[in-house]
Amino acid sequence: MRLPVRLSFHLLSLVLLGALLVSPPASGRPLTDVHEGLLAARARGIPVALSLLPDQGVESTPIPVVESDSSADAPRHEPPPRNTSALPPRLVEDAPVTAGAWVAYGTFALVPLGGVYGASRLEGERLWVTAAETAAGGLTGSLVGGLLFLQPAEAGGRWSELDVAAFGAGMALTPPLAALGTWGLGELAFNGSRDRGQAFLGALGGAAVGTLLGVVAHGVLEEVVGNRGTLAWFRKTIALGFIGSGATVGYQWAGGGPRGRSR
Repeated sequence: MRLPVRLSFHLLSLVLLGALLVSPPASGRPLTDVHEGLLAARARGIPVALSLLPDQGVESTPIPVVESDSSADAPRHEPPPRNTSALPPRLVEDAPVTAGAWVAYGTFALVPLGGVYGASRLEGERLWVTAAETAAGGLTGSLVGGLLFLQPAEAGGRWSELDVAAFGAGMALTPPLAALGTWGLGELAFNGSRDRGQAFLGALGGAAVGTLLGVVAHGVLEEVVGNRGTLAWFRKTIALGFIGSGATVGYQWAGGGPRGRSR
């Protein structure tokens, strides 16, 4: 009698399973010296694959140990010396005023004087009257005109937000005040103008132009000398002269001259 093919396969499987169960369990063996050497080499940073190579009588190159220099022998790098003064070097002491700087100051000072003379020639006004109107415009404009020259030396020339806001306020308020001073003196103390409204607008426009030119002239003269503390009063006077003469020229030109005189 022949067994089915499937039954013979099942019997063979049972025999193999029994042989596996009957065999004794494998006992663990302790680590040999070779394995301990591998672990020690790995702990010291040596690749384990080098120890697996056959011994060919070649000694391994020892790893050099770099010893750090002691703090006493190491060279000390001292930090660069700090500038004890917070001001730029050119502001530590007053720079000398050269001959070229005096020429530049004199040239810029002639411009307001030329404006005074030109205003007297526009409508036939007297020279001393236009000079007084220029002085009045510069005086009233100086009430807030100091804001135009704010540039603290402690900041090294760099402006902060408050300084910029003050400068903007000076640019906005100086022309109306200068125009009011020139216009008020001409209308109240002297003969007045033919058209008061146009005269005030002319003085306002002239003062605005004079303010821009005065700020530019002040900055140029400041760079010519090289120090903000030298001749600061002279620069401000020239800038205010630009403002007052501009207001006077605009007042005389737009107002049509004195009221009691013909064109």
